[in-house]
Amino acid sequence: MRAANLSTTIPPMEQNSLYDRPDLYDLMAPPDRVLERFYVEIARERGGRVLDLACGSGRLTIPLAQAGLQVVGGDLSAEMLAQARRRAEVQAVSLELVRLDMRDFDLEGRTFDTIIVAMNSVLHLHSLDDFRGFFRSAGRHLSPQGRLVFDAFLPDIAMLNADPGRRELIGTVVHDELGAIMVEETARYDPLTQVRHVDWYWSSEMEKDFWQVALPMRSIFPQEMPLLVASGGLRLIERFGDFDRSPLAAGSMRQICVCAPMPAP
Repeated sequence: MRAANLSTTIPPMEQNSLYDRPDLYDLMAPPDRVLERFYVEIARERGGRVLDLACGSGRLTIPLAQAGLQVVGGDLSAEMLAQARRRAEVQAVSLELVRLDMRDFDLEGRTFDTIIVAMNSVLHLHSLDDFRGFFRSAGRHLSPQGRLVFDAFLPDIAMLNADPGRRELIGTVVHDELGAIMVEETARYDPLTQVRHVDWYWSSEMEKDFWQVALPMRSIFPQEMPLLVASGGLRLIERFGDFDRSPLAAGSMRQICVCAPMPAP
């Protein structure tokens, strides 16, 4: 397993980011076999070369590699990449990991049959410049018949209008050293930026609110998505409402997007 020496643009990490603590993040993001199967199958349809952006601690990168695909995992967080490397070593999985910012990256002319951004990670992009840079960077790294595939929650109007001062329990997990942990959140939605500003509060049996992290997430409405994709020179060619490839419908909870390069003039 090797880390590539590649040209990237990497801004300073945010202070007190959720991604500083892979041990806690992984507790809130357990394996999802349905999601894994979808991305493995759709990558196999295109070919063997896969770029897993916002790969985090390797939750999807490792299953992709175990399926026999040639995988590069990229993430902004050095801590998450270190966790991915440890997990891959424990499972004797060979993959390549690189630190990058998906808003602007250059992997030295390499192209991929499938580029993946899974588990709502595209919602970390907030501005039009963020999206334009991301789609342009992804497009430069797609093979002629390659596909960019990503999933994002559909905005829930009731959730966006929730009381910003109210704490909601979102999960209870067990940490190897800290024991039982309760995770709560508050959220405030800004309709001008379409960013939902979430704060997560972590409490153990010994200490309430021993950690607090901000998790601002962009809302992308269905009619807006094709315009964002096109802003970076790609086209949205297919969209599903779930990982079973059912059509996007009014009752869908997510939009799963398949994008391709623009056809040559």
